[in-house]
Amino acid sequence: MKIQLPGLLQAWLKRFHNLPGRDQKALLALGVVLGMLVFYLAVWVPVYQVYEAGQANRERQLELLRYLRGTETQARAAASGPVSGAKGQALLPQISSSTQRFQIKPNRLQPEGSDAVSVWFDAVSFNDLIRWLEQQASEGIEVRQISIDRDEANGKVNARIILFS
Repeated sequence: MKIQLPGLLQAWLKRFHNLPGRDQKALLALGVVLGMLVFYLAVWVPVYQVYEAGQANRERQLELLRYLRGTETQARAAASGPVSGAKGQALLPQISSSTQRFQIKPNRLQPEGSDAVSVWFDAVSFNDLIRWLEQQASEGIEVRQISIDRDEANGKVNARIILFS
């Protein structure tokens, strides 16, 4: 009981059987090596690349989790602190203390309505003013309106800013 193979395959098998034993062994070894190479390139490499991408994604997610856990207390304090529910009167001391931390002195602080504060600066360093505004933004205080005029001194400005939370 012989299995009938297509004509081309039968011709190859006939040629294979007509080869000397040493050549048959070499051809079989070559076939095994080529089969392993195809398996490696078609199966193993793509699976390994997916595995590596998954590992890298896992590490990124773990780093994010560590960061979030490290800042959890700060986030909870900010969510329950005066910034989230601050009104104009509650913003005054916060803005006053933050200007002292940045060593910039406002000429005037004044509540604007029920949820905002106006701050006037004369001859303040532009760079210090911008750093202070960035800090305010990171604390949840936003700029509603800003007016900045150049002062005669180099690098100094006069500003009027309305902040709200």
